[in-house]
Amino acid sequence: MKKSTLLACAAALVISTGVVGAQSAPTYDDNLILRNPVSAPALGNVVLVPVASPQTVSAVHDYVKAWQNAEINIAKAKVKYDKHEQMTKAEKIWLHSYDKHNYADYFRTHSIGRVHGQEVFLNWNGENRNKNEYEYFEMPKYNEKDGFTNSYGYNVLRGMVDRINEIIQKQKEVGGPMTDDEAQALEDSILDVMAKDQENVSNEELRHYMNETVWFAAKQTVKNKASEEPTVQDEHTVNLREAINRPANQETKKVDLRAAINNK
Repeated sequence: MKKSTLLACAAALVISTGVVGAQSAPTYDDNLILRNPVSAPALGNVVLVPVASPQTVSAVHDYVKAWQNAEINIAKAKVKYDKHEQMTKAEKIWLHSYDKHNYADYFRTHSIGRVHGQEVFLNWNGENRNKNEYEYFEMPKYNEKDGFTNSYGYNVLRGMVDRINEIIQKQKEVGGPMTDDEAQALEDSILDVMAKDQENVSNEELRHYMNETVWFAAKQTVKNKASEEPTVQDEHTVNLREAINRPANQETKKVDLRAAINNK
């Protein structure tokens, strides 16, 4: 047998032996699925990229301001209710808008749900009590000593979401943001968590999931609550006497008196 052939056979044998023995790591480059990726970034004080995308910052701002607006209107409606004063349709809707859902719990549901969605879509291992077998490697099952064997991507994303939800739940306990200062403090706290977590993440894909999760939870919460709060039409009130006595030549929008009366 030629020397080149012998070397090829020997190399093949070494490679095959190495593959059989390396059952603890995948054969492709996906650090997010691993428990302890080799290239996990070291902690540092240098922010590699802007820590929150403009879309996420805007969504968080809209979420906090919508929550503040709801708390203010609910408080006003409650004062009239407690004084047994006549309430408008909009005030009644505001008063009952928190009967089933609130801004804090909606955000928690959507943010954690998004994490689990990424877990399934990206094949991450997250809080799995059973051995999870992947192609060419496996994640060990839960045990009392080591706990869960989670993927790196899951740990980072779920950790960030849990810290943000802890802040939001504390805000809920004190009554939600009522003043501009409280709203700004809540907004800053959410973005601070993102900043501290993302400055230690060098993986662009994971950083995108971190932004996208917060963005989605904020946008979806505002959307859900908007369906439970008064609409522009509910907020609009008509002074019937003024509408009837207004001069005919005065430029104004037409008023449907029957609809106005029925909406009182």
